[in-house]
Amino acid sequence: MKLRPNIFLVSSLLLTPAFFWSLPYTINCVRDTDTMPRTAGLASLTVIIVALIVIWTGLAAGNRVAWVIMAVIVWVWAFPLMMMFPPLHIGPLSLRELKDWIVFAWRQDGLGRVALMNPIMFSLMFIGLILPLRALLRSENRNWSGTPKAGGA
Repeated sequence: MKLRPNIFLVSSLLLTPAFFWSLPYTINCVRDTDTMPRTAGLASLTVIIVALIVIWTGLAAGNRVAWVIMAVIVWVWAFPLMMMFPPLHIGPLSLRELKDWIVFAWRQDGLGRVALMNPIMFSLMFIGLILPLRALLRSENRNWSGTPKAGGA
């Protein structure tokens, strides 16, 4: 039996952990007693659930509309939350200082670890979006919903 890699499955496997990464922090916001973090947490929880449903029902099947929905979620919701993070250190870092900061942030369970992991998780999302792009654009025998065209080969 020969296994053939499915680019849509690989894309789904890259996108999924990135959304699961933000789940504990979102649940902490939902549990907050203040109204504003709770509202933001509920909104983020809704986006995460919708994203996971779209990933595993539409994107894994190669649906173009699902890819567009995921692109909107990644660039409108995830990019501002994960990449527009306030910098923890202003100024140039030497290679030694960078290594020490990465080790410290990895062992810490707080802002440092979030600042370390958010760019990594966003990179997974970005790669997960870019991988199936070529396959989605070149499939001339499919319409935007991912189903074969009527009368097409």
